[in-house]
Amino acid sequence: MKTERGQFRSIEMDDIDRWADDPMWDDEVSKETYRLPLNVTPDEAVRHAEALKDGIPADELYHTAHYLCAKSPLTHRAAFKNAIDFLVLDGTPVLAASGGMVVEVQEHSDEWGDDISFRDKLNYITIQHTPTEFTQYCHLAKNSVRDAGVHQGAAVRAGQVIGVVGKTGLTDRDHLHFIVFRLDRNPSPFGFKSLVPLWV
Repeated sequence: MKTERGQFRSIEMDDIDRWADDPMWDDEVSKETYRLPLNVTPDEAVRHAEALKDGIPADELYHTAHYLCAKSPLTHRAAFKNAIDFLVLDGTPVLAASGGMVVEVQEHSDEWGDDISFRDKLNYITIQHTPTEFTQYCHLAKNSVRDAGVHQGAAVRAGQVIGVVGKTGLTDRDHLHFIVFRLDRNPSPFGFKSLVPLWV
C-alpha cells in the first residue's frame, strides 16, 4: 500500500533539486518553542550513536543537546533544509515537541530502503501548533501512533508519547527525522519552509 504524501510531502525530487540552493531557505528560527522529541538519557544517547553512526561522513554529524544527529545531503535541502535526523534506535518512544492538534497520520508501512522508490513507504505524524507552525515526526514503526492512543484530529500535549521510531520509507538506518514547518508564501512550488527549532 502506498503512503499518501500529505501537506508537506507532496513534493517532487526535481523541485528539491531545482530550489536547493536558494537563499530563502537559510536558517530561520521558529516563533514557537519546542521540547526535544525524545527522552533518552545521555548514556543511552551515546549507545544509540555508537550503534548507528558508522558510514556517515564526519561533516554530516553534529549534536543537538546530547543527541548525535545527521544531515542528509539528499533530502535536507530546499524547504526541508532544517530537518534533524536524531540517531536513535528503533523502538525509541517519540514525544510531541509541543501541544497541538494531530493533522496527519500515515502508519501502515513496514517497508524501508535507501532507494528513492521507498519514499512513499514513510510512516509519519504531523502536529499543528499554531495557524502556521507544524512539527513532523518521520520513520515511525507501523501502527505505533495508534498503539500510543493517538489519531488524526486528536489533541496532544507537549511530551506525550505519539509513536515509536521504526525504519520506514527512504532510509538506511534507525533514526527519527524531525522537522518544524511554517506555511510560507514564496516563489517556490512548496508553500512552506522548514525552521530551526527554538528549543526550551
